[in-house]
Amino acid sequence: MRSERRRVRSLLRELGLPPHPTLAELHAAYEARTRRTLRLIEQDVAPGEPTGRFEQYLTQDLIYYPKHTSRAHQLLVVCHELAHLLLGHIPRPDAIDPAVVRRVLGRSHYDDPTEHEAETIGTLLYQQLNLAPVDGPAARLAPSLIHREGRHV
Repeated sequence: MRSERRRVRSLLRELGLPPHPTLAELHAAYEARTRRTLRLIEQDVAPGEPTGRFEQYLTQDLIYYPKHTSRAHQLLVVCHELAHLLLGHIPRPDAIDPAVVRRVLGRSHYDDPTEHEAETIGTLLYQQLNLAPVDGPAARLAPSLIHREGRHV
């Protein structure tokens, strides 16, 4: 796990990002690095379907994430799919069998090594994100509540 953490820190440095970027900063850095548009798209997910996926086209990349779930889960799915893109994985609609997702409930292991790699790197990437609110009452209170190096409040 230590080598994966170093790999994520290295990815953030390569993208020109601080150690704890916001999702918006990560999104902008990805587009600047790849010179491709990255669109994040909410989708309805039926039980047993994969919660996220990515697609690549000539000039843009799409990440689909679940609409009806917590913001934390949405961000985790986005980070997993973004890890696929950052790692140069080729989109495969059959990468995860829905039956496997139902059995595992939380995706703790995979038969496909690229899924395992994306889950590990995506989870570590999520842990590096600055999730502090940017506006509203919570943003005004956040500085007094910061813990874990200011990433989460």
